[in-house]
Amino acid sequence: MKNSINTYPYDIAAIILAYLRSEIDEKGQQKLDAWLEEADSHKALFARIQDEAMQYEDIQKILSYDAGGAWQIVKQKAARRRRKRLMRVYQVAVSVVVVLGVAIAFLLKEEATVVPVAKVEEITPGRSIAKLTVASGDVYHLDSLNQVDLVTSLAENNGKEVVFTDRQLEESVREIRYNKVEIPRGGEYQIVLGDGTRVYLNAQTELRFPESFANSEQRLVYLTGEAYFEVAKNPSKPFIVQCKDYAVKVLGTSFNVNSYEGDETSKTTLATGKVEIDMDGKQTILNPGQQAIIKDGEVNVREVDVEVYTTWMYENFRFKSESIQEIMTKLSRWYTIDVFYMNEAVKNYHFTGYLPRYAKIADVLELLSLTTNIKFDVKGRTVTVMEK
Repeated sequence: MKNSINTYPYDIAAIILAYLRSEIDEKGQQKLDAWLEEADSHKALFARIQDEAMQYEDIQKILSYDAGGAWQIVKQKAARRRRKRLMRVYQVAVSVVVVLGVAIAFLLKEEATVVPVAKVEEITPGRSIAKLTVASGDVYHLDSLNQVDLVTSLAENNGKEVVFTDRQLEESVREIRYNKVEIPRGGEYQIVLGDGTRVYLNAQTELRFPESFANSEQRLVYLTGEAYFEVAKNPSKPFIVQCKDYAVKVLGTSFNVNSYEGDETSKTTLATGKVEIDMDGKQTILNPGQQAIIKDGEVNVREVDVEVYTTWMYENFRFKSESIQEIMTKLSRWYTIDVFYMNEAVKNYHFTGYLPRYAKIADVLELLSLTTNIKFDVKGRTVTVMEK
């Protein structure tokens, strides 16, 4: 359970954000007035937050992990097909950085003793890296390969994405053989399957898929880990994602599946279209904005903020009241680190907000430390989590 010392900075940050957006209510205004009267430094900070020039300066400080590179990445990706959606997500992230970054990083850093995170420059974020094993047994490392001319398909690769183009098989060839793409810890990759379905693969993920969909009655793939699917429509051939304990069946839609070995729960989150969860012969239908949580043989459906679960492949991690344990599990896969907790209680602190996906681990942990009551000790590739 969170206590007041953990939530107070976020309460003030949320109230200030509401004020800046002209959405503050009477209760919020009362809290803001009381906070401003507590100290002159609060008044000075509030004035600074309202100064647009100062906001920009503080954003640059918060993003100092590689501000130039980060802005370039944003600009480049914003120019792609998902430009409007990406910029909307990023604009929200900036508003959070302004309030939380300024209000917490600059105020609390001056008023409280914060133990800094040791700089660990060698722990860098993940990158595009993948291994392709084709049905014949041949192995290709996609991050260092251009084009692969396979018997049943052509695989065009650019080091970040591989595109498969199916070739029609002879009618006599009925056996469906599978290729496999493996993403290690600290990796990510995109693939376009032979039917046109685009798949974003997260770290520590494995996807098995047919050499060719040409002669199959359905499009069946096998997933361990996390992937976001944009399924090409084909009513005559349903697309099925088979996980360890259940299957996700679709015709044409976009959704995220998180099904890691060892995790207590699996989650399927629907962005568009409609999917069917099949578990032991029992079907559960999901509509856009819903998430199926699979745990202990049960399927539970809830309404969620879809972007929290479907934008992990872009510039920021987004968290909504997630525990430090859940967050560190995701960071451990992305940064290839091991995590040790000083006690069980420290796992239950929570965080809501954005963390930069392509920053160094030291900067990410610093932001977490500034906005929660925890601190980190980094030795080698092991991160120890403890209370302040």
